[in-house]
Amino acid sequence: MSTSSAQDFSPGVGDAYRIARDFVFEDAALGRLRYHLLRLTTAGLGHEEVDDLRELGRLAFDGADTSELAVRIRDRAGASRLAVAFVDVVEQGGRGDERGPVLVGAVLGAYASLGRVGREDAQAAALLGAVGGAVVAATRPFVDRRVQQEGLDAYLGEDD
Repeated sequence: MSTSSAQDFSPGVGDAYRIARDFVFEDAALGRLRYHLLRLTTAGLGHEEVDDLRELGRLAFDGADTSELAVRIRDRAGASRLAVAFVDVVEQGGRGDERGPVLVGAVLGAYASLGRVGREDAQAAALLGAVGGAVVAATRPFVDRRVQQEGLDAYLGEDD
């Protein structure tokens, strides 16, 4: 990305963050994964995919086998790229107890498509956000433990 492209892109990032964060809080106040998924229909998720993805979440949090449902979601005629991405992160989510939080991280990360950043290609922004959110969900507990073990000064410091 050229410097001028980065400069054109970066001023909207803070606003996009605020918009996505506010939508997350608004939808989370309703207390249902369904509302997060419905919000993402503006980024290409199909209305017909919402129920299967909710079931995927239930299975993922239960540590149950998701393979049959994953095939059904992927093989649906017209399956959205975002629904398939959610299936992929659950399947790559590691231990059974990590898959539910990884799915939620991916769903919330996909909210990146709701701000001004990525307006031209909401699906691409949602997919990148989903990956980022899943990575944070999977790795944040480990990073937090390391910061606690080493101390914040060491984490933020220059020493190796």
